[in-house]
Amino acid sequence: MHELPEIRWIVDRAAVVDTIVAFANAIDAQDRQKLRSHLTGERDIDSSEV
Repeated sequence: MHELPEIRWIVDRAAVVDTIVAFANAIDAQDRQKLRSHLTGERDIDSSEV
């Protein structure tokens, strides 16, 4: 199925908003396990060439 770019943008934006709302709700509820589920593990970033 082919999606129009405008529709894809709306779907992607809704997914981002849903993630931010879920993150904020976990903070408000002080639910650390749910909060961690929205975070990635630790990452090392090499910015020495920037």
